[in-house]
Amino acid sequence: MKKSTRALLGLVLLDLIVVAGAWWMIDRTQSGAWNSNDPAGSITMVTTTAGMLVGLISVVLLLAFVTHRRAGN
Repeated sequence: MKKSTRALLGLVLLDLIVVAGAWWMIDRTQSGAWNSNDPAGSITMVTTTAGMLVGLISVVLLLAFVTHRRAGN
């Protein structure tokens, strides 16, 4: 498997893990399994943090993909 393909696959897998984790945390908060003084604020914080992580992971691994693709790997 080429390095560029591994970078792209890593991008998709890491993004899915972050999104699944955020979904799970939001579900726990909405169901009441996790107590919070402000559930809406907690959900907003989780989605903001998850969005930031997805964006950061995407930028880093897309740059790795492009770099490896240009190098022929």
